[in-house]
Amino acid sequence: MDVYEANSKAWDKEVRQHNYWTLPVSVEQMEAARTGNPGIWVTPFRTVPLQWIESLKGKKVLVACGGGGQQTPILAAYGCIVTTLDISKAQLEQDRLTLEKHGLHADLINGNVLEMPFPDRHFDAVIMPQAMNFIDDIGKLYKGIHRVLKPGGTFIFGTANPILYMFDEKVQQRRLKVKYTIPFSHTVSFSKAALDARLAKADTVEFSHTLDSIIGGLTGAGFIINGFYTDISGSEPTDSFVHDSHLAFLART
Repeated sequence: MDVYEANSKAWDKEVRQHNYWTLPVSVEQMEAARTGNPGIWVTPFRTVPLQWIESLKGKKVLVACGGGGQQTPILAAYGCIVTTLDISKAQLEQDRLTLEKHGLHADLINGNVLEMPFPDRHFDAVIMPQAMNFIDDIGKLYKGIHRVLKPGGTFIFGTANPILYMFDEKVQQRRLKVKYTIPFSHTVSFSKAALDARLAKADTVEFSHTLDSIIGGLTGAGFIINGFYTDISGSEPTDSFVHDSHLAFLART
């Protein structure tokens, strides 16, 4: 199956269904960014510390898999030179409309982050909000991001704690029921019939990865980890047991 094509359709659908990651930012958030407080986020609730991004004003920033009218316009309002690469045309349209509303510009490119269609050492920073779980080959992802970053470049990203994928998603909002082994993958952990049904509904295809591939893969690709924090899931049953539901990293080349 083509994971890229499946998730492209899925995220177009998420825009129509008003997923949290597709809702454009408010006027107040944009004004805060213009006045020096770019409150971007790469996990569901906590904002990225200002010291992680305050040096990026006037710099070339790639927002990878980050369409939706959120991080792109905020960073543009802050004064970054922004390029956004996203598989979803609908997500990029959310960016376009939000940028237009606020009189801002960013280069918006519909494409696959695993192909990374940019020259070597082109960007000062890559920011990827909570998208790693929709990518099957994070080793290739890390290699591509490292290639397009300048020496000393910044990579900020968020991802789900792999443990979240152990639980039955059908009952997770009410209780936790262990169902899957880790690493989870819809392409492997689901039966063919269940996967076909998911694809027919244009639902996302996801991958849990492992801490070894997330952290070890990051350092193995040549990154140095300079910052880290965790975030909640927003689901009471989950947060009662898993206090670090989402992971955020600051890494540099």
